Amino acid sequence: MQRAAEQARELRHSFVGTEHILLALLLEPDGTADQVLGSFGVAHADVRAAVVRMMGLGLEDPTGEVALTGRAQDVIDRARREASIRDERQVGTEHILLALVHARDGAAARILLGLDVDPDDVRAALSRG
Repeated sequence: MQRAAEQARELRHSFVGTEHILLALLLEPDGTADQVLGSFGVAHADVRAAVVRMMGLGLEDPTGEVALTGRAQDVIDRARREASIRDERQVGTEHILLALVHARDGAAARILLGLDVDPDDVRAALSRG
């Protein structure tokens, strides 16, 4: 979540939402999530531009800790469950991406849809991989 918080700070947002988690996943070049998203043509720059269009930039740098939104916390909790269901000890980028696309009303899922990426297609690609 450190990378997600860094992404939020770069955009001068005082919170970490699902959109920041998505941005962070795209900065993990060896991660399954980055590979799957890349297969759909999703790049960090495109997602960042979509976040700026959707949320704008904050007016000033946030001071103190940037907290997770309720939806972002739900995504983290679901990612843990996804790993547990698969008897995997660590939460990987694939579990986080599964949780993000499950949260269809979250900013990350809306951004993916805006980039013509259907969350069901992402889920299917993850289950094949």
